[in-house]
Amino acid sequence: MGYTNYWECETDFTDDEWKAVCNEAEYMKGHGVEVVLDSVDSLENEICFNGYGDNGCETFYLNKKATSFSFCKTNEMPYDIYVWHLLTFCQMIKKDFHARRDGWYWDKLKPLPDVYKPQSQVDRSGAVR
Repeated sequence: MGYTNYWECETDFTDDEWKAVCNEAEYMKGHGVEVVLDSVDSLENEICFNGYGDNGCETFYLNKKATSFSFCKTNEMPYDIYVWHLLTFCQMIKKDFHARRDGWYWDKLKPLPDVYKPQSQVDRSGAVR
């Protein structure tokens, strides 16, 4: 077994969405993750993070094309935060992109559970202010 991230996307990324994802991946390259990008300027079809080596597990691949089910086992190694960051970014900019990981899932169509809200927004009765 091992800690795993999962995602699905009902439609292909548009060129603008994909450019935004590639820009985010480029930004991450300067912050500790070894990112391999296929020609960001020409909007190729794949981004991958090297997941092998002493601090890795599986290589993360994100495709521009729609996918009904994808996953990457990271075993919560240091690069896991970068995988999750990019999946969360995709979920933020693309309505039909859904990401989850072992022990965590958020349905974008439902309100965020109180447990994830700052305590200042939850009163003693549990009602959100």
